[in-house]
Amino acid sequence: MDINAGNINALTATLNLAFNKQLGTGPSQFRRFSMEVPSDAGENFYPRLAELPGIRKWVGPREVHQLEAGSYVIRNETYEETISVKREDLEDDKFGFLSSFVAQLGQDAAEMPDRLCFDVLQNGHTIQGIDKQYFFDTDHMAVGSDRKPFVYANIAGPAAGETAGAAWYLMCTTRVIKPIIYQPRRAFAITAKTRLTDDNVFHDKEFLWGTDGRCAAGVGMWQLAYKSTRPLNEETYEAARSAMSKLCRADGTPYGIVPDLLVVPSNLEKAGRYLLKSEYAPTVVNGTSGTAANPWVGSADLMVAPRLSQTAGS
Repeated sequence: MDINAGNINALTATLNLAFNKQLGTGPSQFRRFSMEVPSDAGENFYPRLAELPGIRKWVGPREVHQLEAGSYVIRNETYEETISVKREDLEDDKFGFLSSFVAQLGQDAAEMPDRLCFDVLQNGHTIQGIDKQYFFDTDHMAVGSDRKPFVYANIAGPAAGETAGAAWYLMCTTRVIKPIIYQPRRAFAITAKTRLTDDNVFHDKEFLWGTDGRCAAGVGMWQLAYKSTRPLNEETYEAARSAMSKLCRADGTPYGIVPDLLVVPSNLEKAGRYLLKSEYAPTVVNGTSGTAANPWVGSADLMVAPRLSQTAGS
């Protein structure tokens, strides 16, 4: 290919199309359990909220849920990916691969929300949240139906006689407020440094294409998520659902949390399918093995997340 402005502009237009096509077709598993909160600054400040508010009968003064500005911060980060091609390779028409590599840039950019949100989810036991506790923690302060406070754990490790497995997550995603926050600041776009007078071309004989954007992810309401490294089975699934359903507002009114999404890594897909998809479950009665109707079939949707760690105890 002759290296001139016309040919380079035509090539750039083709590569822009390849990038943008992939940018709009990326995976979007994160949307099911994350709320998107746009950002117009270097960081977003989120209020500290003691409980999930709810409408109540108006008796006496209003019950004010005070939002304490600035108590929880999610700072935006800048991400980039860049590729280069030598001038000689373009001159010798050795660029048939180039469109695919630029399309990969678009796919990588499209996958950033999933990457960030799943990273926050599986590291929630090390990330402080809105209540200044770790998102997944053993000592959140909660209230029961008797209006009495109690210490609540939304993370479970193996019980006596059990071996820790890969972590799985149970979530309530039916509310506007979600367990995870995705915070976009500046959308990813493709930029070309291909003018013959650009320093990289003039001095180094390299044509550059790159993408960059600004975004972040963080944790939302801890009441809506539960993490467990116990074996995934009927007993442990029921325990997680039961724990989440016991949470109440300060007046003893149940939040009405109904978990509707089970998120598992790839190596727990089989267990998840048996639990939520199978009409029958294995049973043992008086030492005799058999099957019975599965009480949990269809009780939640199953999401198999390849981005989650398959390592036991993580």
